[in-house]
Amino acid sequence: MNFATAVLLTMDGLPARSGIAMSLVSDPDISLVDNSDLTITIISPISEKGVKYFTDVLVSSDICNKSAYLKALLDESKDKTELTLGGDEKSKDDGDTKEGTLIWLAHLHDLTQQRMQVLGLFNIPLMGVWYAIMLWYAHQDGKIKDSLGEWFNTWYDTNVAKVELTVPMAQALAYPCYTFDHAIGYARVTKYLAYEHIGHIKERQPKGFKGPKYLRINERMFVSPLNHARGGLRTTLFKSLYSRVGRILRTESTLCSCWDATIGRYQLALIKCDAWSIEDVLHYSSIAQVVRRLKAFQYNYTPNCTRCRGIDWETIVLKAQSNTLGYFNGMCLDCMDRSKPRGDDSDEEYEKHNQPVGGRWDTQCRIKHGQPTWYVSWQGRPDIREKILRGPDGYPTPEEE
Repeated sequence: MNFATAVLLTMDGLPARSGIAMSLVSDPDISLVDNSDLTITIISPISEKGVKYFTDVLVSSDICNKSAYLKALLDESKDKTELTLGGDEKSKDDGDTKEGTLIWLAHLHDLTQQRMQVLGLFNIPLMGVWYAIMLWYAHQDGKIKDSLGEWFNTWYDTNVAKVELTVPMAQALAYPCYTFDHAIGYARVTKYLAYEHIGHIKERQPKGFKGPKYLRINERMFVSPLNHARGGLRTTLFKSLYSRVGRILRTESTLCSCWDATIGRYQLALIKCDAWSIEDVLHYSSIAQVVRRLKAFQYNYTPNCTRCRGIDWETIVLKAQSNTLGYFNGMCLDCMDRSKPRGDDSDEEYEKHNQPVGGRWDTQCRIKHGQPTWYVSWQGRPDIREKILRGPDGYPTPEEE
């Protein structure tokens, strides 16, 4: 009689725990291998309704003994044919999930992609991905990318590639994409956050995840550069909208008597779109929200002089939208890796390795991107980055454009 059965029998009589009443619900058994001789019962954390779900997974004891963690549990168990994971009555947040544990066990048994497809392991929720990562780091050796990378790639294509992102979803996807070196996914979620996040961008684990806090991306690889990118977007949007106004104020205000009304009505039209001033609206708006509002821009004032009437404010606003939306392509994992200092390279070799080729900054990358993405993704010394930018094929830094 396994643990789950014992708890069920207990609950027919006296309560199994103090506080809310708890019940166990059995999910269908899952067989990983044909020649199974060990049953692992996975018990989920208790739900808000006081329910725990348990699943019997049929596995190979020989394979499980290759895991130091499972071997230790089997050595301590009196019954070598049954094992229980989860179900800790001292804490309702024991951190074990069926999906994460199944991913771990499936790769321990070296199941084929076809077999994992049959078992539905490419359709698990994002929370299961996090628990699979947590369990691997806790109980397995070797690089997780080498063991679970192919599975994650298929999972991403199945569940995320064609799904519209949200800010919480993008935040929760960042760590798995980074962990599995998924260049397209990491670029996508970091681009989305730079454009769609309101205020300072932070890294967050998925809501409800009970794993360790150390499962996070180094700040230099995510938070700092991404907020730098958002600052670049803000600057690009502001300069694109303001540059013509600035030129009038600096050099053209003496040429006519309607210049002040001309730029005043322009700024009023931006305010009516809730897109001006940039610093004010970004306190409660994302970059993308401001850009979308500019679609409603209308300049209905007719200046007195020919010069002011010739200013095409609608085109200026359209270019501001285009400049901003095309500025940042997300963080590039290849640029990040290539720009990390390596002690065995000379400065000359290091610089050459990171220079643009034919004016392009993405010739050695898995995603297409421009100079701002390269600049934001840089992980090396700032002085080397500036030297590369000012070389024969270099460009001004984003701040100088």
